Amino acid sequence: MKIIGHATVLTFGENHKVINDGAVAFDEKKIHAIGTTDELKKRFPKAKIKNVKGRLVMPGIVNNHMHLYSTFARGISLKDAPPTNFVEILERLWWRLDKALTPDDLYLTAMIPLLDAVRNGVTTLVDHHASPNCIGGSLEALAKAFRKCGLRGNLCYEISDRDGQEKCDAGFEENANFIRALKLENNSDLTAMIGLHASFTLSDTSLERAAELMKGLNTGVHIHVAEDQADNEDAIKRGYRSVVDRLHKFKLTGPDSIFVHGVNCDAHDIQTLGLTKTNVVHNPRSNMNNGVGCAPLEKMMAEKIDVSFGTDGMSASPLEDLAVANILHKHEARDPRKIYGEAWRMFTVNGPKLAHKLFKKKIGVIEEGAMADLVVWDYIPPTPVTEGNTFGHLTFGLPFSRVLTTICQGKTLMDEGKIAFLEEGEEEELCARSRELAQSLWERF
Repeated sequence: MKIIGHATVLTFGENHKVINDGAVAFDEKKIHAIGTTDELKKRFPKAKIKNVKGRLVMPGIVNNHMHLYSTFARGISLKDAPPTNFVEILERLWWRLDKALTPDDLYLTAMIPLLDAVRNGVTTLVDHHASPNCIGGSLEALAKAFRKCGLRGNLCYEISDRDGQEKCDAGFEENANFIRALKLENNSDLTAMIGLHASFTLSDTSLERAAELMKGLNTGVHIHVAEDQADNEDAIKRGYRSVVDRLHKFKLTGPDSIFVHGVNCDAHDIQTLGLTKTNVVHNPRSNMNNGVGCAPLEKMMAEKIDVSFGTDGMSASPLEDLAVANILHKHEARDPRKIYGEAWRMFTVNGPKLAHKLFKKKIGVIEEGAMADLVVWDYIPPTPVTEGNTFGHLTFGLPFSRVLTTICQGKTLMDEGKIAFLEEGEEEELCARSRELAQSLWERF
């Protein structure tokens, strides 16, 4: 048994609490108790205690939409004229980048952002992968990186018709093979879904196949939805009212599926998502960066849709997206009252709730019986922390602080800034190799 004590403990979840001079008792199976430091010392007298001297302790962060493969895009230069709209961004950057990936690239494109995740207190990531010229075995390459780091991951391969039937078929096969392999492996910290790119790059036949596979493998789909209005325009040309209408008619909505973005969803779409209990993931920094608009969060959450945060490959941690969302929606509405409660719920309740669905474990909360995913921040609160003002510390304090300790499933992945699962000099070697591979990809790109 281990105890982190003399901490300001934030529990998150539906019944969020702040425990001053608090402590958490845990092992590699679960959290056994929370309370004051004196209480837990008396209850577990033989436990090893880590005194964090008043620093803030909270659950491991959940990122519900990530693109690990985007790693090598950092600093890349486009050879064409700058894109002027979302579709051009895909055509001139992302669809060229994913085609340039080789099998040698995949492990490092995952390892580098996963190291960033550990350094930023992210313990659970839901990834959406694409590498059209090396599809077979690509998810296992990512899984290898997750196992090395000790992080929890949900993976999928992005099926699309944009590169032809053969690659579309290979995408279906990669998802199905990986999902079946994980079931045989019985590793509950690695799970998988069926990945789909977006409605406008998928035929009706492919959507029908996805629905059949979804039913056969008892899982959901992870898909970009109405990120740009071009997605809806394509659906209308195909004879549907909207993207959500099209996906719903193919029975791809529902509580097991993740619909990402939803920027251009109207009232009817939102009602459909609410009635089907479909999960939505908001990525405000990416939406702003791509100039696609601002998702209608208030309307979605008014329909009881479980909206949570993702990063869309912008970074490993969605903490920055929480801070940006708090400002963005006020700015868009020209109303400083907007989104405060919604953003808080998305980060501390809905994110963990979706992770619970995906991994069948209590994740992202500090309570008895939950997974021991814990983060110690080098943040000694300069003002009181209460249940009512925690959001202010998350948005105006933590983004400017650093993580000291990251624990996932009771295992210390980083302590005092030192990565536990890497040998001396190993990170420098990984980054050096990553630069070599990135340079080679840029030349192919």
